[in-house]
Amino acid sequence: MKKNSLVYILNPFLLVIFFIIFFYSSNLGEIITPLEIFSLILIFTLFEMLAFLIAAFTLKDLRKSSIFLTVITFIFLSYGYVHDLFNQIDYAKNIFRHRYLVPLIVLFLSLLFIYLKRKKNNYNNIYKIFFTTIIILIFANIFQIFTFNQKPTSVLSEYIAQEYVIEDNAPDVFHIVLDMYPTNKILESRFNFNNDKFSEELINLGFKNEDLKANYIRTMYSLPSTFNINHFYNASKSEINYMKETLHKFNMSVEGQLAKKLGYDIHEISTNDVNSFYSSFLGDFSRVFIRTSILRVIDDSSIPLHNLWINKNQKYFSENLDKLIHLSKEPNKTWTFFYSRPPHPPFIFNEDGSRNLTFNPYNAFSEDLSDTWTIKEKENFINQLKYVNKKIVDAIRLIISNSSNVIIIIHSDHGINNMSGKDKLTNGGLINEIYEEQFSTISYIYTPDYCSKNKDLIKTNINIIPTLLRNCFNIELENKENLQFWNAPNKEDFILIK
Repeated sequence: MKKNSLVYILNPFLLVIFFIIFFYSSNLGEIITPLEIFSLILIFTLFEMLAFLIAAFTLKDLRKSSIFLTVITFIFLSYGYVHDLFNQIDYAKNIFRHRYLVPLIVLFLSLLFIYLKRKKNNYNNIYKIFFTTIIILIFANIFQIFTFNQKPTSVLSEYIAQEYVIEDNAPDVFHIVLDMYPTNKILESRFNFNNDKFSEELINLGFKNEDLKANYIRTMYSLPSTFNINHFYNASKSEINYMKETLHKFNMSVEGQLAKKLGYDIHEISTNDVNSFYSSFLGDFSRVFIRTSILRVIDDSSIPLHNLWINKNQKYFSENLDKLIHLSKEPNKTWTFFYSRPPHPPFIFNEDGSRNLTFNPYNAFSEDLSDTWTIKEKENFINQLKYVNKKIVDAIRLIISNSSNVIIIIHSDHGINNMSGKDKLTNGGLINEIYEEQFSTISYIYTPDYCSKNKDLIKTNINIIPTLLRNCFNIELENKENLQFWNAPNKEDFILIK
């Protein structure tokens, strides 16, 4: 065997690199740490090395081993994509199930192994075709990533260019978003749960309550619209790209830049923030990547594969809430944006804060609310919401005790999806009960006494920040139109509802 024959082991490893880069390029804009990418490469490289040694030992030929392992790797890492693709076709759902696909794959690989074992061929041309194809695919995805990161950005507000007087007694500002937190009316009518206690506790602490309407029904549009004080529906392509980028880069948003001009230290905290090496090594990126592989078969079974990711999937709700409390003790003036994934599914917490992970919480319902709410899922949602209520109220008490000169905004980004019907338009519109579920959101705002007690209603999320800046900072920002837009998943065609 020539020494340069060792190059044949490259194809399987390069194919792993391609699938990881492809998955990353399909999730541009998400927060993905280098360590999460490195962990996947390391884990699969170790498995590839072991598999290659076994294949080389049984086939007695590095070139045959390379081809065989390349085919196995392709099937292994593309299985989830193929499974999802055919499950979107009604007549193919029953055919392309795990119970049928897996035996067919095993049979195919067995026949391929026997063929390679018996066939006398050097397979140089096949290897070169595989190698060239994989390299082209890798560079195509790298180019896509590079062009995404090089896209131009734009400033969304003329107010950014203005100068502002920094007040000595400026309050700390805490902007808190609780994902998919519905109004008390919706909780009562759809979940049979009375949430008055939470409202009363906040009102007794000095909060003003106004039920609002979301302008958009999806987090990726609702939040950027809120803290950029701008609508998506009439924005340019560059503005849309910029706003979407600020979903994970609050300091770049109009709200963040205005706060910086007012002399604030800007902080961004999320319950998705990773707090340990283990969580970085086995975070959401690797968890979802596993779902695209043949390990999807195990993850869809009763075998608790998801428990490998428990540490990350707990979302560090309490730990990151402690960060928020700690910032209220800082001597410098801070403007903090805090995003909480709970009470939104997946259902991680029981009412007492213990982990609710007996079953895999990362099913289709929890990921995208694509299914209907069962009695058990409603119960899990309320239990998680009760835990969120308790932790939020406790945190607010501590923040206010640290300083009375503080502004606290608590609101949600959107309402409940797929409760009374599927998230689809009917005759170009939404029936009223679905409209109320999807667009009804909470808002509780605490301000110091010197803020103007203007009784004008905020009405929709997009005008939370302009109202705050007018009442507490004497910055005259005009309200945007109180419009609500529906859009289909993964589409940016915004349809005016009201």
